[in-house]
Amino acid sequence: MKAAASATILLLAGCASFSGFQPATPDGYDGPTVNVADQTLPVNAGLAQVFEMTQVDGRRLLSTSIATLQANQGRGFSVAPTALSNEVPPHPARVRLQVVTQYASPMLAATNPTCRVDGDVAFAPEAGKAYRVAGRIAPEQCAVWIEDRATQQPVTERVSGKGTGP
Repeated sequence: MKAAASATILLLAGCASFSGFQPATPDGYDGPTVNVADQTLPVNAGLAQVFEMTQVDGRRLLSTSIATLQANQGRGFSVAPTALSNEVPPHPARVRLQVVTQYASPMLAATNPTCRVDGDVAFAPEAGKAYRVAGRIAPEQCAVWIEDRATQQPVTERVSGKGTGP
């Protein structure tokens, strides 16, 4: 568990300095879009749960976990989540979703239960609707999906993996 937490911290720290992020819409696209909001759930002063979309059709997005890491550098044992959202065309797409526990410091991540699960799903957003990335972090399983904001019903398959338990 500690090795996985350390690897996650190093990965996120490396990503924070990467500037090759792209918009969620393809270059030259000027049509209608729908909003897909990432979600953060603060657990306590030093921990937030993050449910995010990190890619659309292979385009790497600036994600909530990276934005939160950047915004909280130097804050010690306190983390204030920075939730992002993306505008995507109302067309079928392949998106990468991620769920992660985001601790305020590597020391907290190394000594507490962590979760990081990601995977690709098909997503067919409809014009006029709004969506959010949702999920669950639990000892038995971590999972993430996209849901319709109005109905709170899933509109994609779930990506799930190992939970925070032993």
